[in-house]
Amino acid sequence: MLPPRRFRLLSSGLLALFAAVPVVLPGSAAAASCAPMAYAAESSADLVRLTALDLRPLGVPVGPVAELALASSRSTMDARKPVAARAAARYVEVGVVGLKLSPLFLGSAVSQQAPPTHAGPAGYNALSQDAGVAKVGTGDLSAHATWADRMACGRQTGPAGVSSAAVADLSVLPSSSSALVRVPRNLSSQAVTGLRTAGGRTASVAAAEVELTDLRLLNGAVAVKVLKPPTLTATATGSARTSSVEYSNPLLEISGSGVPTQRLSTPAKHVDVVLPATGGDPLGTLLRGLDVPLLNSLVGNVHVEGLTENLQVPGPETYALLRISLGALDKSITDAAVEAEAASLRIQLILCGPDQAQVTVLDLAVGLLRTSATAPNVPVVSSPTPSTSPSAATSVSPAPSTSPAGCGGPGCGGPGTLPQTGMGPVAYVVGAGVLLALLGRLMILLARRRSV
Repeated sequence: MLPPRRFRLLSSGLLALFAAVPVVLPGSAAAASCAPMAYAAESSADLVRLTALDLRPLGVPVGPVAELALASSRSTMDARKPVAARAAARYVEVGVVGLKLSPLFLGSAVSQQAPPTHAGPAGYNALSQDAGVAKVGTGDLSAHATWADRMACGRQTGPAGVSSAAVADLSVLPSSSSALVRVPRNLSSQAVTGLRTAGGRTASVAAAEVELTDLRLLNGAVAVKVLKPPTLTATATGSARTSSVEYSNPLLEISGSGVPTQRLSTPAKHVDVVLPATGGDPLGTLLRGLDVPLLNSLVGNVHVEGLTENLQVPGPETYALLRISLGALDKSITDAAVEAEAASLRIQLILCGPDQAQVTVLDLAVGLLRTSATAPNVPVVSSPTPSTSPSAATSVSPAPSTSPAGCGGPGCGGPGTLPQTGMGPVAYVVGAGVLLALLGRLMILLARRRSV
């Protein structure tokens, strides 16, 4: 089980987005009704998402399996719906027909919705579970949903849904003596939605993050150390010009037997580890140790005929490739919506043939982050001028006047008078009159002299 103090700190990072954010209250609409507006957001974080698993090309009757998510956090917000905020965390999400899980595993979930708002989160402590293709250790699930009426029209900001899933151990494709992917230490996922101010506007925000430590691939043959965890934030203001996607990509250090230590920080790079197709170590050890009857009963519709003791060898020049890479950031920013998705770590097991043909028998995302947000395009909020008196807070102070006190003339603000624009124009008019008068007098004198 995770230490309580550590679990409480899991939410501190993303919640800082809403820290010290003032309530947005346009003075002209303070007393008006708060009609719901198009503020919506959705975020999710999966510690592990198995998007493809088909080991039949390797001679193992397992697959196909599609869409298996482990330790998932979800948060949604929609100001126009009766249930405006939802938060949920669960140990497993399945999107494939035929994968049978125990009721205990499927029941390892917790959720909250608002309104009404909740003073504290709902929590659940889950026991270790075995899904055949994956094992999940003990951990804590948490979901907290809050909502205020003025959030519906963007006059109040703050978090709406916060969820997190933390586990102490996780293994993917475990065998009797190894696992394809194992995370032996504490790890967590978190998803947050809410409202905050951005560029003077009330903005919808969706954020997701995962916290990883070290990963062990093929029973420790390859080690992946997470030096910096990833975070993903989508902010929608109703305008593409001021909306944004912020992604802090992870920094990974990869090492192992025959693998030089190197770092991955951009999706453009990847590390390939060449493995014997089935007969050698460590892939052969993993495949031999799989509990095929258990996997077959879970996946369903797969027959074990043709499986030999030494496993089937696809071909003399066939080899397997373990590819480790960072998932690319996929984002879209428009006036209507902001969407973004990124995988912290992508692990692929690829079968390569002599004719350069490649078949992906496993595709695994570790730390899959997804965010989306929408917001109405409303005018920029003007902050009221600070004032020491209550009455002055709702009024605009006039500019300092240059007129003498009690002048009563133009520019003093009386009805039907001209506004005061300064002494410059008056001086020009007086000066022009004096000059014209002098010129006229001079012309008269000249005319008299000519007549004499």
